[in-house]
Amino acid sequence: MPQTDTPFEQFFAQKIKERGISLKKLSEATGIAPMHIESLLRGDYENMPSSPYFHGYLMRLGEVLDFDGDEWWMRLKKEGAVRNSGALDTLPHNRFLKQAPPKYLWAVGVILVILVYLGFQAPHILGKPTLTVTLPDQNPYTTSSSTFTLEGTVQNADSLYLNDNQEITIAPDGSWQQTVLLGNGLNPFKISAKKFLGGETDITEQIIYNPLPGTGAAGASASSTGASPSTTAPITPTPTANLTRTPRL
Repeated sequence: MPQTDTPFEQFFAQKIKERGISLKKLSEATGIAPMHIESLLRGDYENMPSSPYFHGYLMRLGEVLDFDGDEWWMRLKKEGAVRNSGALDTLPHNRFLKQAPPKYLWAVGVILVILVYLGFQAPHILGKPTLTVTLPDQNPYTTSSSTFTLEGTVQNADSLYLNDNQEITIAPDGSWQQTVLLGNGLNPFKISAKKFLGGETDITEQIIYNPLPGTGAAGASASSTGASPSTTAPITPTPTANLTRTPRL
């Protein structure tokens, strides 16, 4: 309990002396402006802030200098030294203390980070794949071989299909190739790059199979039997006449 016969300014000065702390250090430790500390040392309560701040100053000074600030507050109020005092006096916020942001601000921050991330990733997640065919290098393309290997690259795709039913394997670097069997004449091939949540990119390549002369069905049949496509008929030998020899007399 504060001594009833000791004014606060004397008590305050004695506490500072006992602690051996300068006014500057006391101001830094409590967050109270030096001019307000000097006003308390002079007993000049008229120049102190309104009662909520004054109350807060006494509480912080009590924590640093080891005295009961709340009891001194009640005494000064009773003596009429506190202006604007009343039943609604509350402790002021320490403007020097770092206040933790409300929890909803953390949620808002997380949502903003997610939205920014989705904004940058939206073209990759929802956009169309990039599909390129490098072989054949012409469209339509003519070949004399019955097989052909399609080649190309694809980016930002989840799957790649040939004619909508045959899946093509995509290499880690985005390259792909697929060997196809050609029929005589025009052979269209549809390559489709698809995304699970995005769009689809299609390219149709036309390959014309024009076999070389002699390599058609007749040539293949002749080759399979080992016979030449054109052979000459074997020469049949002429029968020899049956002659009889007449004996001499």
